[in-house]
Amino acid sequence: MKKTQTRREFLQTTGALTLGGAGMTAAEAQQQLAARGQDESYWDMVRAQFSFTDDAVPMNAANLCPSFRAVAENVSLLTADIDRDCSFNNRGKFGDLLEQARSRVAAQLNVSADEIALVRNTSEANNIIIGGLPLQTGDDVLIWDQNHPTNNVAWEVRAARYGLRVRKVATPESPQAARELIDAFADEFRDNTRVLAITHVSNVSGIKLPVKELTRRAHERGIHVHLDGAQTWGAMAVDLRDLDVDSYSASAHKWYMGPKETGLLYVQESLIGEIWPSVVAPGWGNDPQTTLTGARKFESLGQRDDAALAGLGVTANIHDLIGPKRIERRIVHLAQRLKRGIAAAGLDLFTPMAPEFSHGVCITKLNPARRGETVNRLYEEYGIAGAATGGLRLCPTIYNTEAHIDKAVAAVAALLS
Repeated sequence: MKKTQTRREFLQTTGALTLGGAGMTAAEAQQQLAARGQDESYWDMVRAQFSFTDDAVPMNAANLCPSFRAVAENVSLLTADIDRDCSFNNRGKFGDLLEQARSRVAAQLNVSADEIALVRNTSEANNIIIGGLPLQTGDDVLIWDQNHPTNNVAWEVRAARYGLRVRKVATPESPQAARELIDAFADEFRDNTRVLAITHVSNVSGIKLPVKELTRRAHERGIHVHLDGAQTWGAMAVDLRDLDVDSYSASAHKWYMGPKETGLLYVQESLIGEIWPSVVAPGWGNDPQTTLTGARKFESLGQRDDAALAGLGVTANIHDLIGPKRIERRIVHLAQRLKRGIAAAGLDLFTPMAPEFSHGVCITKLNPARRGETVNRLYEEYGIAGAATGGLRLCPTIYNTEAHIDKAVAAVAALLS
């Protein structure tokens, strides 16, 4: 079957689920796609859902992904709809679309819709928690030294303002057992430690933390666990009930491959009432007719991009069609192929080879003085878009093919060997 035909079928299936038409249920659509197997022809079909060309292959999902074509087109159409008629009457439909997106995202994460706030990105979600937790002078906050600045420097800013104590934890560069990572944090718990702020997968090393066990150990001491999931939402089949974290942040423009400037904040239901919002706009107040309920209080942000928020629901539909577990397996496959190729070229990785301690973020050791030049040459001479974060960072996801991976390995070997 020709690729154009499989792409058309894929979009028809996606459209049927997205629009609720053609009498096709989500389960039927999922079954239809699942029946097609997991060989490279299936992933060629997925790759065809994106508009980039092989002259500029994106391989930096840790920073920014292209949206699914269906998502981009949906956002464009809805934006045009608003421009044609921006009345309250016409925009009323976006409330329903927002709640549909929230429900789908919540179901994928195995939490309730009332525990999900749809915010603008991980940075905003992190800062809501950092600024909103009821902490007091002298309280101890434990952070990973590999956190993103919005889950690291932002804590130091609050500490300087309110008299908190922030301590950074370093972990082994090449962990051989989960215990090494767990003990690095647990050994630093103190009687006045109130928060453990960590990252599921580090954007600067690619190390994946054993979050479930870390959370269990922290909860034994009454410590709030905030998890930055920027590198796992859309890349893993994340079950927040199983991980048992108290709060979780993520962005749709990364591995979720959704619309820009949309993200999420999860807050465990029993904790929502005690965390203050960072912005107070319409929807915050005492009027039961207008007050946002549950975690929605954290998305009282003023005028939003209604089309992008609706596009998040389309993105969630596509993830359901492909299947989060299938996506997770594919990313592990691509990342392992990439790491093995780089190692075979005689180059050193920062990122652990074992999937137990890594996922989609792959970082090759590289002298800082050469990073910018190498990333530029990789793009200009070989058409591979990476990053100079922590070394030479390449982060493949489901729109990348095995051919893309092999091309990247050959390019890296040519540039660095």
